[in-house]
Amino acid sequence: MADKWPVLGKPPVIVALFQLQFEMGNLVLNDFLKFDSQLRKDFPKRADNIEASINMPSTAIPLGISKVIGTSNARMQSHVYFTEDQKCKLTISEGSITYVDEHPYVGWPFFQESVCKYIALFAPVLETHTINRTSIRFINQFAFESFDNPTEYFNTLISSTEDKGFPFPLIKYGFKLVLDIRQDIYSIVNQNLEKSSANYNYIFDIDVLNKSNLIFDVNSIVDVLSELRGIKNSIFFSNVTQKTIDLCN
Repeated sequence: MADKWPVLGKPPVIVALFQLQFEMGNLVLNDFLKFDSQLRKDFPKRADNIEASINMPSTAIPLGISKVIGTSNARMQSHVYFTEDQKCKLTISEGSITYVDEHPYVGWPFFQESVCKYIALFAPVLETHTINRTSIRFINQFAFESFDNPTEYFNTLISSTEDKGFPFPLIKYGFKLVLDIRQDIYSIVNQNLEKSSANYNYIFDIDVLNKSNLIFDVNSIVDVLSELRGIKNSIFFSNVTQKTIDLCN
């Protein structure tokens, strides 16, 4: 399938994201810390996010500075690993693993290899667990000097009239599409335009999700990733014109 898609010399991807959602079963968040030393080789920084609720007594609180006694219930919410430049991060929370890369996009093989590296690392604790959602999200950004005729760049648009549209310059708009791909697979597509001082910045955000249940297996996840990538590419290339493709080369 990869051969059918044009190769872009300057991919517009500014964020590439993968997420796996799974049933915790008897797992606890601390079980993932056994991989901490291995993760730190790629992600030297770690932030631990704590969720806390505080119960205050029902008595009236006087104005000014006063001492108030209450009870709190705190729990670890997630571990977030960062690269030194903080452009790549791996978030482990109860029931989900999210990998986000904001480095310049170098192609699908590198992205998939990175995702599978960490998924395989977690196999000892995730094996036999049920995966209930696998998703990828690619956020693309284009910068246009002018945007007088949107149909020159995109095929999916919202029009105000059948002929001329608004009689004033367009500086900002956005819309959302939810596409039913097949049973258990759907896509959320957001397109937004905003004018800056120099350019028209266009965001083309494609989220593809597979909510099928499967028992954790790296090879099965790779197969799902390949299908999601094909759907993502189909949505992208069917929505951009040749002029937009040329701007990415």
